[in-house]
Amino acid sequence: MDAFTEELRQRIVVARRELRTARDAGDLDAERVYSGELDSLLRLAMENGVTVPANLSGEEV
Repeated sequence: MDAFTEELRQRIVVARRELRTARDAGDLDAERVYSGELDSLLRLAMENGVTVPANLSGEEV
């Protein structure tokens, strides 16, 4: 896996984790921020042909 793909997948893992944390805490502002970040990262992955499994977690990167 190249560095770009590895970094992108890691950033997606972090954004998903932070989004989950924000939702669990009921923090709507943080939820909006991380939801937007995740959307941007997933769009970047799609535009660059990077496959991102739906169940991607920190252990799989």
